[in-house]
Amino acid sequence: MARLTHPPEDNQAMPVPSLRFALWRFAVVLALILAGGAVWFFLFRDDSESSEPEKEERGEAAREPVSDDPVVRKMSLDEQINEVLMLGFEGATPGAPGVEELAGDEVGAVLVRTENWTGSDAGKKLVAALKAGEGIPPLVAASQEGGEFRSFPDLPPEARALDIAREKKPDTAATAWAKAGADALSVAGFDLNLFPVADVATLDSPFAGRAFSDDPSQVASLTKAALKGCDEADIACAPLHFPGLGSASQDTAQGPATVATDLATLTARDLVPFEAVSRKAPAMVLSLGLYPDFDAVMPGALTPGVATDLLRRDVGFRGVAISDDLGAGAVTATYSVPEAAVRALAAGIDLIQVADPEDAEGVAKAIETAVEAGEIEPERLAQAAARVIELKRKLGLIDD
Repeated sequence: MARLTHPPEDNQAMPVPSLRFALWRFAVVLALILAGGAVWFFLFRDDSESSEPEKEERGEAAREPVSDDPVVRKMSLDEQINEVLMLGFEGATPGAPGVEELAGDEVGAVLVRTENWTGSDAGKKLVAALKAGEGIPPLVAASQEGGEFRSFPDLPPEARALDIAREKKPDTAATAWAKAGADALSVAGFDLNLFPVADVATLDSPFAGRAFSDDPSQVASLTKAALKGCDEADIACAPLHFPGLGSASQDTAQGPATVATDLATLTARDLVPFEAVSRKAPAMVLSLGLYPDFDAVMPGALTPGVATDLLRRDVGFRGVAISDDLGAGAVTATYSVPEAAVRALAAGIDLIQVADPEDAEGVAKAIETAVEAGEIEPERLAQAAARVIELKRKLGLIDD
């Protein structure tokens, strides 16, 4: 039979496709439609279409603790956040609202300031009240340096660091000096002293008097001797202000302060005392100065290059990294305190210090939001909490 070589006439019937071919074509079209729907669902759907149970499940996953420490593993997200806070408070008596509230919050540390202290007898009762809450007790901290730089004038030491450096046997004097202050704090119930100042500072420095000397090797030797005195009194002491504030343009409490020193000079001079005690010090306070070789506009304690790379990798410190007070002018000139707290924790700080209770408003919530948004990794928060817990364990505050 000859093939058609032209279109059929109008009255001629078109060939009818087989049933099998029709079913095959229908299946292909249906598969394409289903595949397109799946792509749209997974790539273009709005999260707002997720069911509430799904949202809650994701939220709970974000709150899952991540740590090898047995104490931290049992903590909720809120408990881990509280553990990385060092907060000041209002009140000077056990029954003061600020004292009772803070004692019930189970924070990592509480800072007793001059305004909280009315004398050693009342101070002992105050410290006892701060530790009376249920759960893990806080580290009760002070900033008791020496001379006019003491928070508690009725407690030793009366001499300044600069006076100790001028003694005939300064190392021996530094150990006795530190031990006298630590003994008095221990009797009052304290666990931690933000001390000694390990900055290399000349007499025209904003930290003159608070520092031992302008000689790096002498500052290193006296810092080691002072930590020995702390150890003998069973008090944890945290040298400050890593990586060095001796050549700062002003006191960071007043406003932004630049340490106009390149990394080579910082390493050869300012870092020497901190390196000398990096394996001994249980904690260190990090500076809020500006270090142009790391970041010209962000304070050191908020900078990963300082708080992690320099402190952990280069210096080899393994203890608790404490920020200087985030309510200082060096911070608040640029950042809100909650924003600074998030930056500090993400950078590598383990214990966030906020001395004025009014400045602490919103800090915990900002950290929670940052963790849930992925700005702070859950592992970073758990790591910080674990370091604080380990210090408490060493001081006998926690018995696993």
